[in-house]
Amino acid sequence: MAMVFKKKGLKRILAHLMSLGKKEVRYLIFLIVALTVLLLGKAFSMMEEDIGEQMVAMDRYNTSLRASSGNTPMDSVVSDRERDRLLFEIEERIVKYLFQIPDYTYMSSLETYFRYSPGLLDEIPSCTPLEKGDYRLSSAYGYRVHPISGKRKKHMGLDFAAPRDKQVYTTAAGTVVSIVRSKTGYGTHIIIRHRFGFRTLYGHLARILVKKGQFVQQHELIGTVGSSGGSTGYHLHYEVSKNGEKIDPIPSLDLKRKIILELIEQ
Repeated sequence: MAMVFKKKGLKRILAHLMSLGKKEVRYLIFLIVALTVLLLGKAFSMMEEDIGEQMVAMDRYNTSLRASSGNTPMDSVVSDRERDRLLFEIEERIVKYLFQIPDYTYMSSLETYFRYSPGLLDEIPSCTPLEKGDYRLSSAYGYRVHPISGKRKKHMGLDFAAPRDKQVYTTAAGTVVSIVRSKTGYGTHIIIRHRFGFRTLYGHLARILVKKGQFVQQHELIGTVGSSGGSTGYHLHYEVSKNGEKIDPIPSLDLKRKIILELIEQ
């Protein structure tokens, strides 16, 4: 019976909508759009507030971890136990925070945590995709004059000018989700999915050395530099996206090295 009433009610609503004039339809569409924008605005506002609260909590954890590492040798055993307990307790919060944050600007409050759990950086794009030497950053993230079209357009990644066949490495552990060979755009390129909502793209390659569905470790060889697709010279186009939005990769390039150097200097 309930299903019958639901169907009849739906038919009445549809019949009523069909009978509306053009002005009424436009007004109804306006109300729906306005309500949607309002609800989305509230959702984004709540999300920002939540991230803000999480960031404050991360700063508190950072302070606690620094305090636990500043004790005298006599207190080292107690300090280690307290720190291990704290690390265990906040691990779930850290993971949630990493999924929520929109870009690298929110990671400064995690630096002390990374010093005690550096393995987590293996799963976050946190290093340079090329081996040392004989390359340069030829185009940064942001607006520029496109080298082919000549129009001002936002560049959604970084370009590294490098010799042909220079080796390209993944910047975090993850799964190869896409391999594309194209004569336009990014040309021959690879997309890798990582934890916490991160994805990386490696474009204009000459060779691809991985397969779709393959799991790769951080620093694993995946291809070589080329000039395929919409390219004016040999270079690697590198992108990082977070939760579906492309972000500036610059803060990620030295992230792991910085943490490791801090550990060495201790």
